[in-house]
Amino acid sequence: MKLNTNFATVARSLGVIAAIIALVGGVTYAALQSQQAKLTGNTIETATANLQISTDGNTFAYSLPGYNFNNLIPGGQPVPQYGKNVYLRNNGGAPLQLKLALASTPSNPDNVDLSKVNLVLTLRDNSNIQTISLNSLLEAANTGGVPLTAVTSLTPGYTAQYSLQVSMSSDAFSGTSASLGNIDLAFSGLALTN
Repeated sequence: MKLNTNFATVARSLGVIAAIIALVGGVTYAALQSQQAKLTGNTIETATANLQISTDGNTFAYSLPGYNFNNLIPGGQPVPQYGKNVYLRNNGGAPLQLKLALASTPSNPDNVDLSKVNLVLTLRDNSNIQTISLNSLLEAANTGGVPLTAVTSLTPGYTAQYSLQVSMSSDAFSGTSASLGNIDLAFSGLALTN
């Protein structure tokens, strides 16, 4: 019995010591902790990716009527001779990588091979020329578009001016004439991180 009494006394002593250590540690921690210093009402907002288009360099919009490219001779020079103006302005807050795709499949009653019909884009500032087939633009619609290589980064507030022409290979179709319609060019801008 004496052994049980000694054991109970030791256990009580250890319990009291553990309680005192926990209490002192908690009191010491509470005594050394400062009040909260808060930074309240924070918000997180992304930059904007805002690309607009113009045909005259003055009036910019998100959508404008396109051009008619007439008198194209298959195998001949791109038309028109001096191109049609296309201005792309970055009205957002992030630099943009410009891309181009077809928004939908063009009407093609004469079964023209779209891989042999090209858009020819010339950057007006440096005469950098990029030729892209309609077929490539159609395929690129699912991947965000074909990158326009003349401008690697369009800075916010700036405008890139392009000249737009069309060319066609001499073997693009068979017959006396052909036409394509509903060619919706979709320019876009992918925000760059650097």
